[in-house]
Amino acid sequence: MSPLAAQVSAASRGDEITVESKLLAVHYHKQTGLMDIAWQDGHRISGIESAVELVDGRKLATPDYATHALAPHAASAKNGVMEFTIASRADGKPALLQHLWISNDKPWLSISLELDGDASRVGTRHIDALRLAKDGDVNVKEGAELRVLHVPYDNDMWFRYDSEPVKSIASDKAFTSNEVTAIYDNTSREGLVLGSIDHDVWKTAIEINAESGQIRGLDLYGGISSPTGVRTDTHDTVPHGVVSGTRVTSPRIFIGSFIDWRAGLEAYGEANAAVHAPLRWAGPVPMGWNSWAAYADKISYDRYLGAASYLHDTLVPQGFGKGRVVYVNLDAFWSRLDAVQLADAVETIKGMSAPDGTRFAPGIYWTPFAYWSDDLDAWVEGTHKKYRYRDILLKAPDGSLLPKVDGGRPIDPSHPGSKERIRFTMQQFEKMGFEYLKIDFLSHGALEGKHFDPAVQTGTQAYNMGMQEVVRAAAGKMFLSLSIAPLFPSGYGNARRLSCDTKGHIDGDQSTEYMLNSLTYGWWTSGNLYIADPDHVVLGEKADLGARNATEGRSRFLSAIVSGGMILDSSRLADDPQGRELAKQVYDNPRLFAVAAEGKVFRPVEGDTGDHAASAFVRQTATGYYLAVFNYDAKQAKTIQVPLERISAGLGKENVTVTDVSGNKSLPSAQGTVVVQLDPGESKLIELRPAK
Repeated sequence: MSPLAAQVSAASRGDEITVESKLLAVHYHKQTGLMDIAWQDGHRISGIESAVELVDGRKLATPDYATHALAPHAASAKNGVMEFTIASRADGKPALLQHLWISNDKPWLSISLELDGDASRVGTRHIDALRLAKDGDVNVKEGAELRVLHVPYDNDMWFRYDSEPVKSIASDKAFTSNEVTAIYDNTSREGLVLGSIDHDVWKTAIEINAESGQIRGLDLYGGISSPTGVRTDTHDTVPHGVVSGTRVTSPRIFIGSFIDWRAGLEAYGEANAAVHAPLRWAGPVPMGWNSWAAYADKISYDRYLGAASYLHDTLVPQGFGKGRVVYVNLDAFWSRLDAVQLADAVETIKGMSAPDGTRFAPGIYWTPFAYWSDDLDAWVEGTHKKYRYRDILLKAPDGSLLPKVDGGRPIDPSHPGSKERIRFTMQQFEKMGFEYLKIDFLSHGALEGKHFDPAVQTGTQAYNMGMQEVVRAAAGKMFLSLSIAPLFPSGYGNARRLSCDTKGHIDGDQSTEYMLNSLTYGWWTSGNLYIADPDHVVLGEKADLGARNATEGRSRFLSAIVSGGMILDSSRLADDPQGRELAKQVYDNPRLFAVAAEGKVFRPVEGDTGDHAASAFVRQTATGYYLAVFNYDAKQAKTIQVPLERISAGLGKENVTVTDVSGNKSLPSAQGTVVVQLDPGESKLIELRPAK
């Protein structure tokens, strides 16, 4: 047993079971079957129960059981983490086993509920790992104005993150989030982070109820529900699958208390990475070009190679991807190129190079879990005419086909024909020489339904199965970029888009502000789960905007830099003089490319922006801080004021030199507050250094 684990203690005395570490204590009340968690910082959750609703209609909860005991010899240690089990038993009921994992030096623990059928088969589609009992309570920073975070299930349909004040939550309607939430005070930044770290079986939901500005209900459960025919955030139209067996286990729930909610979400990301490692990429964060926003279904052989030539001749010499691999990626409708054109285009791009070592590589696009035709009798590629598409499409429990999502029919990842199709297609891409694969509409593969493989009981299990097939087939030879995809399970793509399709305008739908809303509350996924992909970079779309295109285009460029530096331009570089000139103007900034090349994500300075983006993002450097500020108003100038103590407590007490990295010029020094003037739609990257 490790020294860290040895310092976690557990004891059962009288009516209470206590499990205690240096930073927190769990108090389990044997008379009531309720649990309290108290942290050294004073935060507390009281009146926690675990529960399950069986498919036969029975509802079981720990307070309804006669005995609650710390299981003898149940403690085990691994990597400094101790596991304990508290067993609730009653005659005529399957046992409820609450598993707790605690480390002595971490301000968080995790909990799951196991339903033990004792050799009898049990089943459920709703299992509450933890929820507040009737008189339960959540206590975070007495007197604080708490907020709760909504995290979208995936990045489809322009869903937004939302940080909602508890006082604005209606008493008759639950506030919901998918997989994870944060409950925090933005002023002090103190808060709790709660979320699933198991993503192999369940879709995890979080429901919060409030009354008079106080949290009165909290429920974290596996089995996001969807009444038949009613589409939810998960796009499901049938209920969550029934999970059955002699033992059924809930998702494992991470519960932590932090002095900074941002550090809490980063710790949550790290905990997920420890359970399922991210798919690491050995090379630098990708830069290049993508055809979708530029040409969509009008892509052609000439336009594809024309864009590659402009990258090679003009943008790379300015610093765009210089000295690295520059990916030139075909998106949807690449079938507009015939086989001869496709082969020639790949060979041409692979033959491009630059004296500084810049190499060019082709990329392509695919949807492994979505079918875009109504010809259900078409043969499935790669199956040697064993299966037609009607065979591999996902079915509802009554055997009918599930409805389309985004215009595509969902494919069942568990079907052998689907797996053969994946292997065949991936082999074809490798033979053709593609080194980058954008995989889209992946949420189709996670839909609930009746799967071909009877061992697959849920959409999440099917998604894991399908993505494992993709990763095996890629064999590390292609960069895998997940486009529309669930946030979890992770570990199946080198990168994942932060948001849905994003264009070049500063505000409104599909805007830079929309994408940065996803960064504001989802930056923590970078590195822990994926490389954060800010979507293809569109610099400007409207000829009548003139100079405004360049201003808003530079803001779109900076939004990609603060997201971690993955930049895939999607300007009309082949045949549009305005698109070419705009790209040349915006990308002519070696200092910004140097920041992007570091591949590091920025944090939001504030987390009180509701369903909008923060206006300021920050990251530490070896000598100080980078601060990126944005004006999302396309018509009005704006003054952004950032108190230096919100960046760093020590920085707020010093005289700080200020440099405009974007414009490569010094600005007046700051003390206490940094003030930046921005034109409509403008952004700036500022470097802050303590004065010597």
